[in-house]
Amino acid sequence: MTHSLHRRGSRESLEKDFVVLSCSAKGFNDDVFGEKGKEFLRICLRHNPVNFGDMKTGNFLYIDPEEIIARVSNTTILEVTYDDKQDVVELIRELKEADLGVSVVISGLHDVVEDIVRQAGLKRIHTREFSLGSHGRLELLPEYEVLEFTTMCGHAMVASGLVKHLIAECKLGRRSLRDAAVVMGRCCSCGNFNVNRAQDLLARNLGLWVADWPVY
Repeated sequence: MTHSLHRRGSRESLEKDFVVLSCSAKGFNDDVFGEKGKEFLRICLRHNPVNFGDMKTGNFLYIDPEEIIARVSNTTILEVTYDDKQDVVELIRELKEADLGVSVVISGLHDVVEDIVRQAGLKRIHTREFSLGSHGRLELLPEYEVLEFTTMCGHAMVASGLVKHLIAECKLGRRSLRDAAVVMGRCCSCGNFNVNRAQDLLARNLGLWVADWPVY
């Protein structure tokens, strides 16, 4: 899966941003993935995720986690987001022991993911994918600071206009940082959106705005 590879941000910020994904393989385990996917999510929940979801059901910012697990089907994609490297190490270690027979993808800074895999006791990474950046009419993109929010949803469901509106709302004292981050996160139904990182980014952006407009 490539949709979680294009996250923008500083190294310091991205070191606290990981997506762990699992989905069925057509023709191999798509007849039995449902039960395996449920166990995958149960294991993931034991390691302090900041968000998780099933692309067909939604994420736990607006749906009860047990309902999400109960509705996992044979042909879906499950995504779990973390903000702590050691939590991911412990997660991958437990998934290795569980040996569910499903593919697991970790999205993050490549050298950090390499270290996670090593600490978890795996011999190597099977496959690597890299983002090649943005190309074309780049002048049509929103400000880089806004892209740091919107690229946390790989399906572009967090609108740049919403991000700017919510930053202004926080600047004016109408919303808390947490509330604004959750509003954004609910738009990303798969669970890719790192609400803790978004909260940190909101705090940083408040100093770049005058009332209700950015001064990037």
